[in-house]
Amino acid sequence: MGCVMPFLNIIGPVVIKLRFERGWSQEVLAARLQCQEGDVSRDVVANIESGRQQITDKHIRALQKAFEVPVVRLFPKTVQDLDEKFAQRLPVTPKKTPRQRRHYNRR
Repeated sequence: MGCVMPFLNIIGPVVIKLRFERGWSQEVLAARLQCQEGDVSRDVVANIESGRQQITDKHIRALQKAFEVPVVRLFPKTVQDLDEKFAQRLPVTPKKTPRQRRHYNRR
């Protein structure tokens, strides 16, 4: 019986989509990432896309720069939608505690 590997990142399918939209091979994306971050081979790109590679903040920043998209666009549509809802929330005014409500008349 085979062991199912858990996905180590959620952005792999989006990376594939963005790469295909631009007509880039994994080698081209790896080269662009190397210009941004350094140590990224075609194998690392393949592992990111398949979910076998954990993503670091450096990877996210390099992918964002390589694809020239906002960081949120690297994440699945469900995350993008949640981000949009969060951004549209009305500002919440903090409730004042009883201590903050007291006004002292200092002379």
